[in-house]
Amino acid sequence: MAKTVLVTGASSGFGETLVVAFAHAGWNVAATMRNPAKAPASLHELSNVLVQHLDVTDETSIRDAVATVESRFGPVDVLLNVAGNVVQGTLEELSLDQVRAQLETNVVGLVAVTKALLPGMRQRRNGHIINFSSGGGLVGVPRLDAYVASKFAVEGLSEALSRDVSHLGLQVTIVEPGVFETGLGDSAVPPSRTIDAYAPATDQLPGLYDWTPGNLEGAARTIVSIADQPDAPLRLYVGHGLDDVRRHYQQRLDDWAAAEHLTRATL
Repeated sequence: MAKTVLVTGASSGFGETLVVAFAHAGWNVAATMRNPAKAPASLHELSNVLVQHLDVTDETSIRDAVATVESRFGPVDVLLNVAGNVVQGTLEELSLDQVRAQLETNVVGLVAVTKALLPGMRQRRNGHIINFSSGGGLVGVPRLDAYVASKFAVEGLSEALSRDVSHLGLQVTIVEPGVFETGLGDSAVPPSRTIDAYAPATDQLPGLYDWTPGNLEGAARTIVSIADQPDAPLRLYVGHGLDDVRRHYQQRLDDWAAAEHLTRATL
């Protein structure tokens, strides 16, 4: 019997590409999105795809979506938390409401959908939760302060969750995409105000990270390939930039080593 995957944020970008990839691999796919009217026509043409309204910031819509999906396909085997947005700006340029909204969508929304499916997965002792982080969850990118904070939160939350559920037969994977042409940046929310003094911060970008776009379809196929594997990795980096991530992690190790004499004074 075909397995079922629920994908949030399925109207475009990574979400849409993953829906198509899972459908072509024979899965039943719940393609959930805030506005189903924006669903690409191609999704409706796939017989094993259900396009369903789900707003990650609305608990009622989450509950209703899960009930509809389970009525159509049965229990959800894999959850793909893809939905998210980008709020641009430095800390001082952002309003507190913008910071709250960024965390509400990218972190609390992910938690809400996961909590709706965890009880069933726990009872069946079967399930795989795949959470989308970002290169911005691994490297602090200037002028994306709230977005980076949300993705660093996804990293820590997912790692802790994996330890919570491993003895229950459940798996967690953190997908860490580099740069991809998904249109996410085109819909980025501008800061509430712009402060010229922060403009030079973007001069760091070229040397910070590899901004070459990755292969979106190839990344989707790779994610499909690990979705039902019992040895799926906790972290899966996709796209360009992994060498840069390693460089930044080495800098962290070097920073700890350089200040170790101070650390030892606190023992």
